Amino acid sequence: MSLKIALIASEAVPWCKSGGLADVVGALPRALQEAANAAGESVEVALFLPMYRQVRQFIARHGHQVTDTGIALRAPMGGGGEPFRLLHAYGRDGESVYFIDAPHRYDRDGLYDDADHRAFDDNGERFALLCRAALEVMPRVMGGPPDILHVHDWQASLAPVYLKTRYRHAYPKTRSVLTIHNLAYQGVLPGSMRGALDIDASFLQPDRGEYYGNLNLLKGGMAYADAVTTVSPTYAREIRTPHYGCNLDGFVRAHVPVYGILNGIDTDAWNPATDPLLPARYDADHLEGKAVCRELLLEAAGLRPAPGEALLGVVSRFAGQKGIDLIAELVPHLHHLGARLVVLGDGDPELEDRFRWLGWVFSHHITVRIGFDPALSHRLIAGCDALLMPSRFEPCGLTQLYAMRYGTVPIVHAVGGLRDTVVDPGDAGLAAGEGTGFRFEHPTPEGLGWALARAVRMYRERPAGWRAIMQAGMRQDFSWARSAATYLELYRRLGG
Repeated sequence: MSLKIALIASEAVPWCKSGGLADVVGALPRALQEAANAAGESVEVALFLPMYRQVRQFIARHGHQVTDTGIALRAPMGGGGEPFRLLHAYGRDGESVYFIDAPHRYDRDGLYDDADHRAFDDNGERFALLCRAALEVMPRVMGGPPDILHVHDWQASLAPVYLKTRYRHAYPKTRSVLTIHNLAYQGVLPGSMRGALDIDASFLQPDRGEYYGNLNLLKGGMAYADAVTTVSPTYAREIRTPHYGCNLDGFVRAHVPVYGILNGIDTDAWNPATDPLLPARYDADHLEGKAVCRELLLEAAGLRPAPGEALLGVVSRFAGQKGIDLIAELVPHLHHLGARLVVLGDGDPELEDRFRWLGWVFSHHITVRIGFDPALSHRLIAGCDALLMPSRFEPCGLTQLYAMRYGTVPIVHAVGGLRDTVVDPGDAGLAAGEGTGFRFEHPTPEGLGWALARAVRMYRERPAGWRAIMQAGMRQDFSWARSAATYLELYRRLGG
């Protein structure tokens, strides 16, 4: 069996990144290729991305060859259409990557917002152009329409809509899959923009894309797609509930079956035995290198923990979803808990300022680095004893998977993909190597503090038990193999 698969997304490593979406989309082409090979099949994967300024900068830094396909068109949207050129490059694993080059929409410092975290006011047009342009050119560059169109999040959600309306005759056999990486981000736009985006009038039905008189691009994409997935089994169940459904739970329950397929991670890029970003390498049976990483991280952070004090880490966007404020509440108590903390991240300006202040006032117990630094994130995760992820909701989460891979014990709120991936059988079970981390049920400072106290006590009083947790996490298989095979099975069921 041979499948042609087109992916549309707003970001993908190594080209451009603002969050975990990029890691997933960047890893998926190779994962699908490997899963198909294992099944004795073949797939052709093409990825369509915007040509952001960040992409141009990456290409210039790394000397990637990008060619002009010679295709220059106007995507048929409102106001006479949107001009674009199509550029081509090969990805890390030989897959074709096509860039929609429209400088008037994409040549900016941010992917979605400006330096003050204000969303660009033309994001609707920017990502409608991505979808429409990709559909204009796919048959020309893929030797015909793809069997499967797999799109990601609200930015690509208009592709299934256009596929079933404006392009239904050009793509009669193409089936679409929409993956929701975070239901909280839905692409809600004024209803008056329907004409500018050239959206079919059928979109305005309540069981499709209409949303309190507005356009909801993610909702519309879910209604028109042939299949909808999200990134963990627990999150697929959670979004059917009022608490986690982001005002779409009733729509999902009534109209949209959702498949939960857990994300994998790139186990080549995240491997402590080979990671070139670490000062020392290690694996589950030889942990001496992790001790070296810890000492050098402490030195760089200017922290001097007492014997038996645990070194905690945070690598996160600063957003309410991530529960960063819960960590801030506990910083004044780190001394009594017996822990030190290293924080890396950025986002909400108020949270950034709060952590700057905490880093100044409690400098003996916390070091804060505001910003996005991929290399430092590897060293921090390798050097810490435990990683904090108190997310209020978490569709999948990747950082806890990286942490376990690096022998760093996750402390997580038991929600979404965190519940699915971190096993906590209680202190005795953890010490026996039957679990991989510490979970808590209530996203409050008290809930996080309870789990943190458990972890620090285990670290201080039962070092053999702590080592058992580390090794249990390192021996988990969070590769893409199983997830990619599940995606391929879904594609087959759709008739691809």
